[in-house]
Amino acid sequence: MKSQLRLKIAAGVVVTLGVMIVLVGMFRTPSRVQAQAFQDDEATLIRIGFQIAPVPLKLAGKDPGLVGYGSFLVNAVGDCNGCHTGGGPPNFNYAAGGNPYFGQPTKVDPTTYLEGGNDFGPALPPGFYDPGYGSYLGPDIIARNLTPDKTGRAEGGRTLSEFKQIMRTGIDLDKLHPTCTDISPTPTPANCIPSPVNGSLLQVMPWPTFHNMTDHQLTAIYEYLSAIPCLESSPDPNNVLHNDCGDK
Repeated sequence: MKSQLRLKIAAGVVVTLGVMIVLVGMFRTPSRVQAQAFQDDEATLIRIGFQIAPVPLKLAGKDPGLVGYGSFLVNAVGDCNGCHTGGGPPNFNYAAGGNPYFGQPTKVDPTTYLEGGNDFGPALPPGFYDPGYGSYLGPDIIARNLTPDKTGRAEGGRTLSEFKQIMRTGIDLDKLHPTCTDISPTPTPANCIPSPVNGSLLQVMPWPTFHNMTDHQLTAIYEYLSAIPCLESSPDPNNVLHNDCGDK
């Protein structure tokens, strides 16, 4: 009887262990499948990113996966060049003969790609009125140059840490347009933005949306921006910083 009881107990333990193993497998399998699906999906985005990059890329010392993924985010999702182009009318960020709005095959202009200089007009919208500021609406907001400088760092020499800070908080590390401290007889300091706008933050740039991006995505964007050609943008009346490419 005792031996039979032991056999029954042992059999029960085996069955219980088997059920537990099956259950563990059931819970683990989806996570593995999901991880593999995520990897496969990002690999697809990386391939697309390389296909749609409108400029030659410098991959030496770069992570190709991050560069390709960053290109997808910049060129297929964020439309960064739509704002940061250096091109003007009528084609703006598109090459001559490559403007899809004119029914032409799409071609981005590589000579103005992410060069900056796009003028968004005054900081405050027309019709804004504050008795303390009269008709002054602030300086024109000009898109910054996102190409690397002579150091090879993106956005004119910003570090990855600085880039993430900008994208997550909107802080203007260049301090181009501080909040006005006075308006009469002239805006003080120069190029200041009237309140209630906070001049320490970037205007127009949609950082309140971009700040939701993951650390991995922001790193990929930075890696891509570090791999594109440097373009020198000239200073303008609104004191947009010059990008020094060094010896080309």
